[in-house]
Amino acid sequence: MMNCGYRSAAPLPDLPTETDGEHHGYELYAHLVAGTPLVGRDVLELGCGRGGGAGYLHRFHRTKRMVALDYALSSVRWCRRHFASDGIEFVCGDAGAPPFPDASFDVIVAVEVTHCLADKPRFLASAARLLRPGGRLLVADFFYQRPDAMHALAKFENSLAGSAFRVIAADDWTGGVISAIEADSERRIAKVRERVPRIFQEIALGFASTTASSTYLALRAGRTVYRRYVLELPAVAAR
Repeated sequence: MMNCGYRSAAPLPDLPTETDGEHHGYELYAHLVAGTPLVGRDVLELGCGRGGGAGYLHRFHRTKRMVALDYALSSVRWCRRHFASDGIEFVCGDAGAPPFPDASFDVIVAVEVTHCLADKPRFLASAARLLRPGGRLLVADFFYQRPDAMHALAKFENSLAGSAFRVIAADDWTGGVISAIEADSERRIAKVRERVPRIFQEIALGFASTTASSTYLALRAGRTVYRRYVLELPAVAAR
């Protein structure tokens, strides 16, 4: 798991037990997909990282086909070694323009990847192209409050207003994400100290969603917010 994590007062029951302390990372996925059936459906994850989220969705939500895409070929190869099973595949590609045919998926999941994509309208149009009628795009990410930032909340929501999607849910997860980072920071710091060469440890601590990370500090200071979006295409395309 590479996400910030999410800590809720009412954790969902369908979480793996063998998570090596990464409960809140899995909890984020569980709450993100809550209310969106995945059983027997074709699901795409954009920016799958180390594959834990895709593996969880396929195993615990029983997807028919789980496709997980990441820009880094090294990550894709790592995922193929550790999560290979029937019905799940890992591919290398650009989350802003995924290399799949039209209407290939029922659900698209994007966890902490949209902040890397400069062209939000292009991203939303690509997702709409890949989804079948009635399909859903599920987004969890942090957004900047500063209106001129590349990943400003206002810019994203303006892009949404001009997209093919209707907003089913737009939830503020800032408090739950801050709480998850604080709860998991000590474990993540220990992992960095144990596994990362000393020369790179400070960089890793700034990236790994610890209380020393720029993401956490910006959330605490109110410079960013964390949002969960459930976005849906019309069930029947407009004529």
